[in-house]
Amino acid sequence: MKKCLSLSFQYFAILAMISFCTACSSTEKEQEEMCEKVYQSLKDNQSKIIIKMNGEKFYKEESIFGGHLEILEKNVTISYYDQFDSNVMIHFGGNKWYAARPIRVPVMLESGYSSNVMIGRMKNKAKKLGEGYLMASGFLTMKSFTKDKIIMMIEGKAKKYPKVDETSPSYDVKGYFISKRPKIDYLTVDEKAAFYDKVEK
Repeated sequence: MKKCLSLSFQYFAILAMISFCTACSSTEKEQEEMCEKVYQSLKDNQSKIIIKMNGEKFYKEESIFGGHLEILEKNVTISYYDQFDSNVMIHFGGNKWYAARPIRVPVMLESGYSSNVMIGRMKNKAKKLGEGYLMASGFLTMKSFTKDKIIMMIEGKAKKYPKVDETSPSYDVKGYFISKRPKIDYLTVDEKAAFYDKVEK
């Protein structure tokens, strides 16, 4: 009897694992399709930043971003604004930051740490009132990284500026930075070593 129960438990455990993996794979595929659809809707040198904070959309649906982009041997810097004066600033780097496939960079809110993300939006343009958040922990993952196409997944925890210490509340952040043929202001990285369209599974 115990043996039958043990086998039944193993069977259901395997089924649950298969269902979980299938759901994850399906969700990932849906996200890839969404990113590709957004990418195709953009014009050259346009970017979309689709961010959800605690499940709520952070930027306006119609927001289109553009600005300053550097891809250097030691680091990457993105400083973009949309037509509503919302902004995003992303900086990461290190020795051979581009070596992994996919490129996956940890983000930490520590003094002197080489990776950081700031997202901000205008709440009242007439009064010039806005709000900003700094990512306290998480990852940046390059799904595609070429001169024609950048798709970066952003996920982690953020804290509202200026109260960003350990005791300050954290907010779940997840989304994508999608850019079509962006103007690259400075490019010094080895393109063959750094760029890739997508990672084959």
